[in-house]
Formats: sequence, structure tokens, C-alpha cells
Amino acid sequence: MGNEKYSEKTFMSIIQNIINVFPYFVIIVDEDHNILLANDMVLNVLGKNIEDVAGHYCPKVIHGIDDSFPGCPLEDALQKDRCIEKDLLDPFYKTWVSSAIYPMNFKTLDGKKIFFHIARDITERKKAEEVIRQQNDFLKNLIESLTQPFYVIDVNDYTVKMANSAAQFGILTENSKCFKLTHHKNKPCKGAKNKCPIEIIKKTKQPIVVEHEHYINDGEVRYFEVHGYPLFDKEGNLIQIIEYTMDITKRKQAEKKLKKTQNKLEMKSKNLEEYNIALKVLLEHQESEKNKIYRNILGNIKNLVYPYLEKLKKSSLVESQKTLVDILESNLLEIIKPFSTILMSDQINFSPSEVRVANLIKEGKTAKEISEIIFISENTVKTHYQNIRSKLKIKNKKVNLRNYL
Repeated sequence: MGNEKYSEKTFMSIIQNIINVFPYFVIIVDEDHNILLANDMVLNVLGKNIEDVAGHYCPKVIHGIDDSFPGCPLEDALQKDRCIEKDLLDPFYKTWVSSAIYPMNFKTLDGKKIFFHIARDITERKKAEEVIRQQNDFLKNLIESLTQPFYVIDVNDYTVKMANSAAQFGILTENSKCFKLTHHKNKPCKGAKNKCPIEIIKKTKQPIVVEHEHYINDGEVRYFEVHGYPLFDKEGNLIQIIEYTMDITKRKQAEKKLKKTQNKLEMKSKNLEEYNIALKVLLEHQESEKNKIYRNILGNIKNLVYPYLEKLKKSSLVESQKTLVDILESNLLEIIKPFSTILMSDQINFSPSEVRVANLIKEGKTAKEISEIIFISENTVKTHYQNIRSKLKIKNKKVNLRNYL
């Protein structure tokens, strides 16, 4: 007997030393919640010795209550005969604890099951989790407030990890690939029409903006401006990208309409240019025909009228008849004067002064008379003479200028 008691005492001492190693609450209890052993952490917090807690009701000693602690995992562990772990809020200490119960292959002398009970203070972790939860809620609300589609894509498998309701992706699963959701395709985007932002960012590691055709839930094709932003891990590896898309369908439709209008205007401008060319040709032809008529009129008068008029002037006429002939010649000159002026200016490139001098020469005026009529010097008139003869290509020829004109 003496040896048995000594062995049991030694065994309990070993167990006590083992549980004292843990930096959190460790209690060995039976199935009725009675404390068999407690480590130094428990005793120090309670300010008691092992003799003060051993054999006493655990909820009363630890939590100050007479009934089982709400949510205590011991009841579940006893019923299911396996370890049970729970996160519980301890109202006695106002802290969060991770409470775990592990069944042991031992029983008390009266046949009750023994359990290894661990309780760790996780208040700081819970506070940190609450901060993270609040931050996540804020981020979700922020993303959800965006009126344009916003989503996060895994660059390795193209899975959409997160999306706001504006994206209209529905419930996301492991098969929610970006190319399926946005383009109704079975493989990633390729080609110039819908350039893949992921593939571009993989190469450049820089943000990118591209234009895409996307399909929304009802199958309607919409045009989007896709903004891609890279996300890296601590080692600088690209792991995800953020895509923010802006619906530019109305802008694209307006651009197409504007392009169509521009094409119409260009066509009208081309047609107008052709019309102008045709009109110019027509006017030039008309001018040519008009000058042809003028030349015919002048030629006929010079060839068919003036010879007879000259003969008439040289014939024996009485004064009254000579006067009539002079009036006839003067009126005839007035009639043909516009024709000759236009022809000289148009065909021979006479200056306005040269045209006036030429007309006065045709009327038989001398250089002195011309200078007095148009208020220029006689030398200037003679210079006009030489220019006129030069333009008529008779400068060095013995040709009467008046008769030639």
C-alpha cells in the first residue's frame, strides 16, 4: 500500500509539473466539473493554493457561479466523447477565452471520466479580429458604394475573389473566372480587340487602361474602359489585380455617330469640291465663249464695217454728212469699247493704266493729249506705249499701233 500511495503521489506531482509549463489556464476536471488539478497560472490569478481548489466545483471557483458555465465545452465533450474547442466571452472576467476540453484515458477512483481543460485569453486577438472585421465592413461598404463594376482577380487562375453588386456577377464560386463572367468565354482574353489586363500587368507590373466589350446578365454587349491595378505580396510577387470598369457605351455610340456624321460631311465636302471644280470649268468655258463672241464682234466690225466707214469718210461728203459719219464712228467705238477693253485686259494682260492708254491711242489721241486726259506725264505715256507694243509683240516692228489696236 505504501508503495501504491507513493506512486500515485509521484504521478500527480509529475502531472502538476507538466501543466505548470503552460502559460495559460490548465485544469484537470472530472465529468462533474470538479477540479482535480490546476496549474500555477490558475492559482496565481485566483490567489489560491491547490488545496483551496482541488475537489471544488470549477464554475464556482473560476467563474463565481453555481451552475455550469454557459457554453462550457465539457458537456459536449462528455456527450460526443471527443475534444471540443470554443471561443467564449467570460462575463466574470470580461474577457474572451478559447476554451478546449480533451478527454483523457483515465478515471477517478469512483469511476468518473477525467478531462484536460485549457483556457487561453484571446481578448487581444478578438479585439484585433473586430478591428479587421470593421475594416472589412468599411471596405465592403466603400466598394459597394461604387456605381461602376469593381472586382479583385487572382492572377494565377483568373478567379474573381471579390466583386461589388454593380459588377452583376451574382454569387462568386471557385469557377467564377473573369473571362466567363465578362466575356462569356472559356479561356482568357487574347488579341487586339479585348487585351487582357492581367497579361499586360504581368509583363509591366504597372497599372493599365484598356477598352473591352463586356456582356451583362441579359447578354447585352456594353463597352467598358477597364482600369487594372497590380497587388503584390511582401516579396514583391504579383498575386492579384484590382479591376475598376467604367461603362463608356454611350460615349462609344456618340463616337460612332460623330464618325458617321464626319464621313457624311467629308462626302458632302468632296461633292461640293467637285461641284466647284465643275462650276469653275463651266465659268471658264462660259468666259471663253463670251470672249470668242467679243472677238467675232470686233473682227466683224473691223473687217466688215470699218473699211466701208473709212471709204465713206474719204468720199466727197457735204459737211452734214461728214458730221453724221463722225457721229456714227464715235458711237460705234463706244459700242465696241467694252469688248476691246475686256479682251485686252484678259488676253494680253494689260494693266488698267495700259488699257486706258490703249483705248485713247485707238481714238487717235497723241501722247500729249493722253497725258492731259489721264493726268500723267508724257514720258509715262510713252513708257506705256513701249509696254503695250511689247505685250502685243510688235515692239521692234514697223506697225502702226493705232491701226493694230
